[in-house]
Amino acid sequence: MTPNMTIQHLRTILAAICVIAASAFTSCSDDKPAPPVPLEFASTDYTIRTNIATMINFKNGSGKYEVEVGDPHILGAPFVNIHGHSVYVSPLSTGNSTLTVKDLGTGTETTIGVSVTELFMEFIVSNVREGVPHPGIEKGDELRFIRTADNKRVLELRRGDRVITTGKFDILMGQKVKMEFYIWDDPDHEESAAPDTTYSYLMSGSQSVFILFNKGFDFNWEKIIDCRGSSHAGPMVLRLTDESTRFEIEANCELQLIL
Repeated sequence: MTPNMTIQHLRTILAAICVIAASAFTSCSDDKPAPPVPLEFASTDYTIRTNIATMINFKNGSGKYEVEVGDPHILGAPFVNIHGHSVYVSPLSTGNSTLTVKDLGTGTETTIGVSVTELFMEFIVSNVREGVPHPGIEKGDELRFIRTADNKRVLELRRGDRVITTGKFDILMGQKVKMEFYIWDDPDHEESAAPDTTYSYLMSGSQSVFILFNKGFDFNWEKIIDCRGSSHAGPMVLRLTDESTRFEIEANCELQLIL
């Protein structure tokens, strides 16, 4: 191979490299960010509970949103939270409404149906120590604490699909925290009638239990942190201790506040 041929080959190779580099530069300069994908909810209908906040998740989206509701008297004023992939809803009353999220970046909007039920917290009894006075509770039963539409605090003892006992409950916050069950023998008792039996317990358990009872049942205790934005990882534990025997009823609840 002569020196002239070698130089010519080098010139050819350098020219090819320049063409490839220029082509690559032009290709990169023409690349544009992929357009955002419109947001998407996992369902078109959701059921949440009144008097307590719930976050409804979605995926994708541009990051710029507006939220509208069909009935603000039911859903209040929801908003997309700072993480950008869930709608924070703190409903005001029971009923049905629509919720529409407008994605300003994609020019699309998505509407879901939201049904708001009475607030209830269901605790499954994991242990009942023999000797604890109680209204017929067995292991595996459900203690359902309900805040009705007219703001009554109702207790239901459930066994499977059946309601075994119905009464009311209260939580007394003092030097000691006490939960009391009020039970009437006659389910159709007059509103003014005194309960036939009152069961009183020292109350303890997970911090989330106190936060959610305070917020959801409007106890307005001081020095209890609001549950806004909290996930309340479960299960939450509720312990009810009889002062005379020191024996306990223990129950667990996994309240789903992120959908």
